[in-house]
Amino acid sequence: MLRRNFLRNALVAAAAPAATPLLYAAASTEQQRMIQPPVPQQLIPKTDPNRDFDFVFFTDAHLEPELGAAAGTAKCFNQINEAHPEFCIAGGDQVFDVCEQDLTRARSLFSLYRQTESELACKVYHTIGNHDVMGINQKSPIEPGDLEYGKKLYEDNFGKRYYSFDYKGWHFVVLDSIGIEYYKIFTPHFDGEQIRWLENDLAFVGTERPVIVVTHVPIASVIGSLSSDGAAGLLVHNAYTVHSMLSRYNVKLVLQGHLHVWEKSQYHGVDYVIGGAVCGFWWKGKMEDGSSEGYTLCQVRGEQVFTSYVTYPWVPADHQS
Repeated sequence: MLRRNFLRNALVAAAAPAATPLLYAAASTEQQRMIQPPVPQQLIPKTDPNRDFDFVFFTDAHLEPELGAAAGTAKCFNQINEAHPEFCIAGGDQVFDVCEQDLTRARSLFSLYRQTESELACKVYHTIGNHDVMGINQKSPIEPGDLEYGKKLYEDNFGKRYYSFDYKGWHFVVLDSIGIEYYKIFTPHFDGEQIRWLENDLAFVGTERPVIVVTHVPIASVIGSLSSDGAAGLLVHNAYTVHSMLSRYNVKLVLQGHLHVWEKSQYHGVDYVIGGAVCGFWWKGKMEDGSSEGYTLCQVRGEQVFTSYVTYPWVPADHQS
């Protein structure tokens, strides 16, 4: 089942009174205690400039020349600039989409994205998404064995597919959740080499330093678990392997994309956030649960991270007067 169709069906099937977000209404009583619907942006004063900082997590821009996507993304980035974050993390699916395009179109999409991202006034760290990977779609003319098949073009544009960095005493880990196990089909999982790297990286960091993890395909999600076909393609298949490793360290937050809704849940003191989407419903308006185009503001204060979803003014091209 296509991901867009699943999300549409799952949310519509969870029909609820108009005043209640559909995703929230679909959950059981126990799940409702875990899910927090989008909250208004709340600016929290910084009390320690040496430790407190703000950063923005934006994901799923799905930038393309059509549907006003470049103009919409630029508008989003300009609003982010007004918040003066110290850096941004892009959560994957920067473009729409190289996984089914030829090489000429793919290169032009990455070029357009990089040109648009140059609007941002701060450093950007990137995460690989499935739509950023060449050839992993049956429609693609790129074949396994071709030089550009897979993640080379992404790495040429954005660098390593997984890595870590430190900032003001916090450790950030950016993972690659896009596995390629079958012919021109992606399977969301973390490969063995990456898991061994992660284990060594976290062991070096130790158990005291606070950690934030970023992945495009979610490790954990309530809406992702509602799929009737076992969440195929919606959640990382070997998520528990990574979760069991993360549980031994001081992980505070896991930032995730892929599903285009804003969702926040908590397990064992770790916040799992699905960061909405810059493009909303693929530049056609809001998602069925009411999630608008937007991004996640992350405010680090001491040993805590406060997250809120921020929308920006954008109207789909076919809705403009």
